[in-house]
Formats: sequence, C-alpha cells, structure tokens
Amino acid sequence: MRLARLALLPVLVLVYVLVAEAGLQIAAFFMQRATRAEMPVAWVTGNLRVLCLGDSNTYGVWLDDRSQAYPQQLEAVWNERIETPKLEVLNLGVPGTSSSRLVRELPQMLANFAPDILLILVGVNDFWTQPVPFEEAPAAQTTSGFLKRHSVLYRLYYLFQRGRIASAPEFLRDPDSNLKGAGKHRVRVGELEFEMGFAAAGPGFEGDGAGLRENLERIARLARDAGSSLYLMTYPSQRNYYVFANQAITAFAAETGTPLIDLGAVFAPSCPQNACPEKLFPDGHPNASGYRIVAETILARLAGRGSS
Repeated sequence: MRLARLALLPVLVLVYVLVAEAGLQIAAFFMQRATRAEMPVAWVTGNLRVLCLGDSNTYGVWLDDRSQAYPQQLEAVWNERIETPKLEVLNLGVPGTSSSRLVRELPQMLANFAPDILLILVGVNDFWTQPVPFEEAPAAQTTSGFLKRHSVLYRLYYLFQRGRIASAPEFLRDPDSNLKGAGKHRVRVGELEFEMGFAAAGPGFEGDGAGLRENLERIARLARDAGSSLYLMTYPSQRNYYVFANQAITAFAAETGTPLIDLGAVFAPSCPQNACPEKLFPDGHPNASGYRIVAETILARLAGRGSS
C-alpha cells in the first residue's frame, strides 16, 4: 500500500503543477485584458532585467561619472516615468571588447543573469584587435527559453532564482593595458567574474565584417535559446572603424530580422561629420548628453515593444 502511494506521488505533483499553471495562465489572460499592459504581463510580478553588453561605448569611457552612461541613464529615466514593471539594468560593457570575446563569455552571462532583454553594441574593436577563438557553446538554454516564454509558473520560479544575483557590476581594469598591446580587463558581479579584455592585432591586420557577422549570428542564436529578447545597436559615431561596424550590424539586422536600434541614424542629422561636441567626445564616444539621447531612444523602443 505504501509503495503504491509513493508511486502515485510523481503523478500528484504533476497534476498540482498543471493545475497551478492553468490557474496562473487564466489569471494572466484576464489581467492582460483588464490592464492592456504594454509590457508582457508575466513580468509585472518582478523587475524587467536588461543586460547591456559591448565595449567602451557601453562602459562610458571619458565620463566624469559612469552613472551618466546610457545603461544607468536608461534605468533612471525608465523608473521615473514608468510605474510598472520597474527596470533593472546591468552595465557589463568593457573597453576593448570585440564580438568574438563577447561570444565566448555570453553563454555564462545568460545562464547567470537571465536577462529579459539583451542590448548589444559591439563590433568596432573587431577591426583592430585579435579575434578570440570560438568555442561552441553547449546547446544549453533551449528548454529553459521555451518554458520562460510559455510557462507563468516557470517565470515566477525564474524571477525568484534571478533575484539571488543582484550585485552591481564592478570593472577591474588592467593597470598595464595599452592600445598597442593588450588589456586583461575583467568584470565582476558578486562572485562571478568574466574576462573581457583585448589584444591588439599585429601590423598589416585588417579586420572585416565577415567575422563580425558570424559572431552576431552566434549572439542571436544564444539569446534566442535563452529566451532573451535581443536588440542590436549601431554606434552614434560615423567616423573611422565605426562606419564599417555600423554597416555590418545594419546589414545583419536587415537580413535576419533582428531588432535594431539604429543610433547612427538618430545622431546623423545633428552630427554632420561627427562635429557635435555637445553630444560626442572628439574620438566619437558619447558624452553625458549623447548618452541621454541613447537612453531616450532605447526607452521609446522598449516601452512600445508590446508583448513580443
């Protein structure tokens, strides 16, 4: 008799899970109809987590205060204007980061930070730094991504688990870094560490958009399997290597249908020949005012993304 009851236990657990899921799905359906929420109703119970990845243009180089970089400004302006869901933004941009190095670290970032939205601005460093050998990431997140998209019960569990990693990112700069050599920078979040430095390529190296395109494809696949909504961005500046990076990013987004926030197009009308010191530093990086425009552009795009 006892063995029979034990044998029934998995069945009962499954029944309870299915009943709970059905109840949550029904509640979510009526809540969405009642509130007509712009953001997915499944995330009203927790913060919307945005992971911002890229190079010095995401990090906020040259700023007096890194809270002026676009990720921090995005979080501040969103939470000031939008009541729910609140935005939680992690800035893991590191100067010198290339698309290949980002691909290497991205699987662990997605697994540990579980972002709802992934904002990526990368590519300009592919044209002067050595690519990092690609190691095939495990097929990893396909199942969890499916559950995240379709199961309310799983998303509640997911939010609970994600809340355990909430430390602010800490940038650990390599004191010996230089643009003609290498920079072994790291970024730390709680007990997690990621290597996001660079190594300058030798004389005669000329990167092209082919490697960048392949890495963007890998990034898109990893984000899709993890159930994170990916938005690629172009650089505000249109000088030097930024032009080539923007061309590759724009072409990839158009060919694959990947959502694109075209910052280059936003800045172009008011920054002819990049001559706009009120928005960009002389080398093309945004200043505090420029980052405010970036944050406002992203907010407008994300706030209107509906239930996608």
